[in-house]
Amino acid sequence: MAPELLHERVDGEWSFIETLRHLVFATDAWVRRAVLGDPAPWDPLDLPNDGNSEPSIPCDREARPSLDEVLALRADRMTTVRQVLADLTDDRLAGRTTPVTEPGYPAPESFPVRRCLQAILTEEWEHRLYAERDFDLLQARPGGDS
Repeated sequence: MAPELLHERVDGEWSFIETLRHLVFATDAWVRRAVLGDPAPWDPLDLPNDGNSEPSIPCDREARPSLDEVLALRADRMTTVRQVLADLTDDRLAGRTTPVTEPGYPAPESFPVRRCLQAILTEEWEHRLYAERDFDLLQARPGGDS
């Protein structure tokens, strides 16, 4: 696929690159902040939901990073998730997070650890489906299979 198509939106939905940026944000929010307790886990390439304008989260919605930049960031976050899962015990999975009191997303409250991890799994699954759907549409366009 032509690299410029990775930045192209389909029917108003996020582009593939934006989707990867959002998955970095989801991991930063639910794993690094909520589960691991980092009050400010954000990377400038994080992409929160469109309605989330929390001022403590640095975000350049107009950034156009390369695929390699975003994949490196994703690889780092996936390593973090793998480590959290490797260290997970039944007691920890059944437990709750310690609230992070600094401003950010999610809000400063205690969450079931299971809920945080399910949020990541759901985000990964749903956004994969969106990306596959959009890739099919982009490739069907003239010049889309370059």
